[in-house]
Amino acid sequence: MVNSRRKGATAELELARVFTDAGVPSRRSVQYCGRAGDADLTCDGLDLHIEVKRVEKFRLAEAIAQASRDANGKPWVVVHRGSRMPWLVIQTFDQWAADSVRFREAKAANAKGDGDAAEAAG
Repeated sequence: MVNSRRKGATAELELARVFTDAGVPSRRSVQYCGRAGDADLTCDGLDLHIEVKRVEKFRLAEAIAQASRDANGKPWVVVHRGSRMPWLVIQTFDQWAADSVRFREAKAANAKGDGDAAEAAG
């Protein structure tokens, strides 16, 4: 049987490497404070509460409730990966729209009346 704490720590380290390799230096939060309710990862320049889940039987509602509660009003994301699957990011639509460069670009193009140009570019 896999130790769930070790599996969680391994997932957090893996995702921290993914963020760091993508240009956003990241580290496990527990290495620095380890208090209950803290985000699983700290990413330089990202003011997000990041909750990492590496489970096969993902419980979406529970993960969202935990992230929302632990974030204390701060923007949050749940990042999940099952075996042999890519990392998936789960967040509210409003937060995604605020964070998404493509969404902002499409919104700006449509505001100028260039909706067809944004559609062709995306």
